[in-house]
Amino acid sequence: MNKRKSIFRAIASCTLSAMMLISAGCGKSQSAGGPGGQGGQGGPPPKIAVITKQQLSFWDDVRKGAEDAGNELGAQILYTVATSDNDYVSQVAAIKEAIAADAKAIVIAPNSQTELNSAFDEAVAKGIKIVNINSKVNDYGKIDSFIRSSDIDGGAVAARNVAKILENKGVDYEKLGKIAIVGHTASTAEERIEGFISVLTSYASQKIKKPTITETDPDKMREAEEAAEAEYNSKLEKFSKSFIQGNRVAERDKAKEEAFNLLKEDGNGISIMFATNTNTTLGVCDAVSELKLDDKIIVVGFNSDEEELSFIRKGTLDGTVVQNPYMMGYVGVRYAKRLIEGTSVTCDLDIGATFVNGSNMNDEYIQLLLYPDKF
Repeated sequence: MNKRKSIFRAIASCTLSAMMLISAGCGKSQSAGGPGGQGGQGGPPPKIAVITKQQLSFWDDVRKGAEDAGNELGAQILYTVATSDNDYVSQVAAIKEAIAADAKAIVIAPNSQTELNSAFDEAVAKGIKIVNINSKVNDYGKIDSFIRSSDIDGGAVAARNVAKILENKGVDYEKLGKIAIVGHTASTAEERIEGFISVLTSYASQKIKKPTITETDPDKMREAEEAAEAEYNSKLEKFSKSFIQGNRVAERDKAKEEAFNLLKEDGNGISIMFATNTNTTLGVCDAVSELKLDDKIIVVGFNSDEEELSFIRKGTLDGTVVQNPYMMGYVGVRYAKRLIEGTSVTCDLDIGATFVNGSNMNDEYIQLLLYPDKF
């Protein structure tokens, strides 16, 4: 645990210091010890509520980071987890419980962009500071700070590694089959998909070659160039139409069903499958494994549940985009404590993402990301 804390603390300190230098301050209390708490000057430890999305190992790691920061900084952590990534009802209840418990700050990964607003208003009226982690509350303007791994960048990381796999396999982009996407119901899915499609399409534009022009007659050269450009654009358009998407789903079994529907419809015409969170990744892997398509379809997912790692070892899952949930919880509580004390914090902090596959999953830093409680 000491090794884990020292490494992550060093990373967090560097990240916080750098961001404080380049970013304008956000969420500063009117005065230390004013609305928001004791300012850390005597009295009982301030209470910080940490509210997460659902019962998965990702959120367990967020909790570990939050609790380590709480222990280090002398704050009492009130932890609550919802039942699924669209369960906002229990999150509303958790916010109200935090208010009743006299919490001075709330660190929350919201399950809705709008349904929590009234509860947030109640908290803000009591001087409670709000740190938003993971998925953004786009329709609420009183968030003090937003900490996350950029979802667009996460999708881009997935795409870059798919491109690397295609290159290693010597795959011709013009002969590539369909690219199926199974997304989850939270707002984070849209940006992950956007980043994935944009970057993979960019790779395709570089790999798809323009026809060679053999015309030597100057009078016909322009016509030949226009024909070559039209043919190239036609190939790019064909590639852009190769992306197919299933319905958004929240549960693993629904993701498996959606993957089955896509595979049934297109069969072996699918070359790549991209899933946007833990449950969709597991559902896609279930379907691909059951249909024995492990060696025929490139599968890339999100997050680092132990079952996802098992699918990597088995060869069903080619890799997964791993955020740093421990850091998310740790820095979230650090920011909350600063806000309670009246200190400005960064408005928007991106903690990055890492691609994990069979080649690097045993590296020390990757092991630290995957199993922070073992270090």
